[in-house]
Amino acid sequence: MPDQSRDEILIAAESDGLISPEAAFGTLCRAAGLTPADMTPKALDGLAASASAANLQSVSQLALAEMLERLGPAPRNADLAEALASGLPQDLLEEALRLPGGILRTAGALRAAAVDTPAPPPAVFTAHPVDFALEASLLAALKEGAEIVFLQDALPPAATPARLVDVSQAVSPDGFEDGFLISAAEAAAADMKDGIIVLTGLGAAVMALGLDYASDAGIAAGAAMAALVRSAATGAAFSASHAKALGLQARKSGSKRPCCVMILPVSDPMAALPDCESDAAAPVRAVLTYGDDAPSLTRAARIGLAARAPEALPGVLDRISNSGTQDLETALGIARLRDRGFTEAALDRVGRALGEGLPLNAAFSRWVLGDEIISHDLKLTPENFDADGRGVLSAMGFSRADIAKAEAALDGAGEAIAARALQECGFVIDVSPADEIRFAVACNKALGGGVVVSVSARAGLDMAEAVIADGLSAHLAGHRAPAGEDVRDRMEHILSLAEELADEADLPQSSPEFHEARSATRTRLPDRRKGYIQKATVGGHKVYLHTGEFDDGHLGEIFLDMHKEGAAFRSLMNNFAIATSIGLQYGVPLEEFVDAFVFTRFEPAGQVTGNDRITRATSILDYIFRELAVSYLGRDDLAEVDVTHDGLGRGAGDATREPAAFTEEAAQIISRGFSRGHLPDNIVILDKRRAEKQAESDLDADAEELESPAYLEQGCESCSSFTVFAIGEDGDTSCDTCGEEGRVSK
Repeated sequence: MPDQSRDEILIAAESDGLISPEAAFGTLCRAAGLTPADMTPKALDGLAASASAANLQSVSQLALAEMLERLGPAPRNADLAEALASGLPQDLLEEALRLPGGILRTAGALRAAAVDTPAPPPAVFTAHPVDFALEASLLAALKEGAEIVFLQDALPPAATPARLVDVSQAVSPDGFEDGFLISAAEAAAADMKDGIIVLTGLGAAVMALGLDYASDAGIAAGAAMAALVRSAATGAAFSASHAKALGLQARKSGSKRPCCVMILPVSDPMAALPDCESDAAAPVRAVLTYGDDAPSLTRAARIGLAARAPEALPGVLDRISNSGTQDLETALGIARLRDRGFTEAALDRVGRALGEGLPLNAAFSRWVLGDEIISHDLKLTPENFDADGRGVLSAMGFSRADIAKAEAALDGAGEAIAARALQECGFVIDVSPADEIRFAVACNKALGGGVVVSVSARAGLDMAEAVIADGLSAHLAGHRAPAGEDVRDRMEHILSLAEELADEADLPQSSPEFHEARSATRTRLPDRRKGYIQKATVGGHKVYLHTGEFDDGHLGEIFLDMHKEGAAFRSLMNNFAIATSIGLQYGVPLEEFVDAFVFTRFEPAGQVTGNDRITRATSILDYIFRELAVSYLGRDDLAEVDVTHDGLGRGAGDATREPAAFTEEAAQIISRGFSRGHLPDNIVILDKRRAEKQAESDLDADAEELESPAYLEQGCESCSSFTVFAIGEDGDTSCDTCGEEGRVSK
């Protein structure tokens, strides 16, 4: 294959999302190049200790950064001495004083180090049945967030070139495009020489063909697609049995190429192939996708349904687009809502919001219903329900049990509607661990090995043992367990005591200042307010951040909307946003929230897409408060990407002028957060200039009024104009129009 033709094929395959750019195998698989060892209690204890130490290091760096930031940019020696007495390490303070930029630069470096703290490498063990005597140690390591891989054979070195191939992109509405897939695999193998092709998207490809994942035909098709890529990449034969499963011609073995084809979980598949809908050989993650306007079927589900039951596709898409109304009927009952005063306009707005994936609390909030509906139709005060949809329902006669039942009914309701519609058309959606293992075994046989099955740590060890027993490798990704209830209760008590001690030390209870400090007042936001909406995806989970601002541009409220999350998690995030908003309106500085929540670690986490300043986050809260800090506090140290803005473009290369400082006049019409504290150079505030021009106009009018002569009642004998005025006191006159002079008629 000529180099030019090969490059053209690779460029086309990359642009279509069929194949990823070349990368080191170690960036796709963290276990690359590690030699399997026997699992022992000592190894498991060391793994748990390493994971715990990595988390402890990150937390310690953040704590030290916060201690330094409290000192400010130019602390006094007395402040530094007090910080040392409070536990700030002397060596760290000395180093901070030596560095250019001083205290705050050191704090920023510590925060950056906390983000970049590497996770401990995965433990790689020889695949054999798990010793039940070690099960407790294994589970303990997984709860600390450790990553464990059981390998049948060692993986290639980390530096080996590799490409990711999404097989589902080779299935189009016209059918399976085997020629495109073969050409791309051959070009990739020739380009990388001794490289690795990692297959993914097999489950989505099977659905796109109109087959069931766990059926004999589906398993055969998945194995056949894996065998076809192996044949194209390595020159191996493509057997008649595999060819029959796809309706293709068999291929004889050709010239051998030193390329390896594998199926394994990828560390960050969204970064390599953002449109991939299933990982490795696993089934599709979901059959419903949320766009900017309304939900719809995933690509694989649409193509598969069009192939299997094309006459049913329009009806299914219509049912999904109107799923918000169905959700509303299932959750609360439309008739009950009408009886309690909800008009058709209100029901339509709520139904569309639910259809777009908003939780119940957000769908019934003020920002969806609108002030007119809440005040005129429901006879409620809109200001009391800024982000409290449950409060609206409660005020309209729904009990807590009704609301909780409705939220439970909405949890995954859209996905359930889509799945039910596909099942009615003959698709089998439910997939068991045994089905995944059968699929993986067939692919492993087609490839001659190299299949690693992802096993959730929360599912227990039964599936991992079954995977190993069938001759496959298993990958377990641990999840750091949250603190137990006893620890949380103790921390709450400790924090309460600390606050009491701080109050007693700073403000004696007998002093007037103490009572004044304890009686803070809430500043309400204006009815018509500014703000912005930021849409982003964190670790594959879509997040909408809504902000509201005071008249001076300072942040006064936030709302968090998420798609496809459980009702409990969505409810926690919504109520957390309400609590944060109330704190901001009571005067809690945004800096305090930022210091408390940035770099917190919990799932979902990972790559951030859709935000021009933040590319990775350790949790949803980390992303939210870093975004707020960048937009409202100018904390560029919390952003990974440096961009500048001007009136003609964006990017470091575009900006030729520094943006103007944000002014009080700008705060009246522009969101401070949206403009990130700067006035773009293509916006000019004209209020002062207009005032100056008006003042000049008023002066000119006054001067003209003063200079105008007093005209007489009689007209000019020459031109008949009534512009005759007296000259002096002798009765002489002159016309302002024609200049004719005369005398006043007696």
